[in-house]
Amino acid sequence: MPEQPGAPDVADRLYKLVRGYVMTRTERKCGIAWDSFKDRKTRDPQTGAERLDVPQKYRDARESVCTEAFLRIRSCRSRQDFVDYFTGTICSVPQFLPKEEYEQVSALLLDGERWEDLKALAMLALSGLSRI
Repeated sequence: MPEQPGAPDVADRLYKLVRGYVMTRTERKCGIAWDSFKDRKTRDPQTGAERLDVPQKYRDARESVCTEAFLRIRSCRSRQDFVDYFTGTICSVPQFLPKEEYEQVSALLLDGERWEDLKALAMLALSGLSRI
């Protein structure tokens, strides 16, 4: 997706939108806030590597949220179906979207030829966010 000079990257903006949805829905689903453990670390006894100590209930909820959204987006066969799902679900949680980025994302959503690019990027973001 070629970008206008100086314009924020649409792939990055889309990732942030999807991440906002995943984080909000995960917290609602499991009742555990990210902020309650985001700074908690644990050490792997075998390797000694330090990693984030994520509660299993949170991991399971996040994977479920991502899987459900991924499968639903994958099933979208028309631009209208994708636009309806994206705006009605991914955008159903509060998001910060500056005007310039709104214009970029909306132009691609409404583009009869390029909406599939957004669909692919949204699926990639969901896959990447599904595991912590």
